[in-house]
Amino acid sequence: MKRVLVAGILMTAAVSSVYAQSNLRFLQDTPISKFKKADTDLMFKTLYQALDTAEDGKAVTWENPKASNSGTITPAKDPQGRADCRQAKVENRHQTLYSTHDVVFCKVGGKWKWDKAGKQ
Repeated sequence: MKRVLVAGILMTAAVSSVYAQSNLRFLQDTPISKFKKADTDLMFKTLYQALDTAEDGKAVTWENPKASNSGTITPAKDPQGRADCRQAKVENRHQTLYSTHDVVFCKVGGKWKWDKAGKQ
């Protein structure tokens, strides 16, 4: 269930229209469902910056005050100890809505990819 929710979080650009056409209705009351493209772009820019450069446990924040959207990315070591992977605590807010998820990302071909299966 947690992995399904994380998958939904990462389907950012089209999430609003996608959940209306599929079984992703559970996302309708989460912050990500309220984000505009500018919010998701900022969230992913911050995510990749945190994964690339932030120290373990050091939170990196993003904010779009005009839309009342914000979030925090806190990277940590990969729970499985892989050198090319990091765990990230992803927190998102939209007005009074809040969500948090721990997600593992691995660098593949120079790009961070969500580690859906626990291995790359």
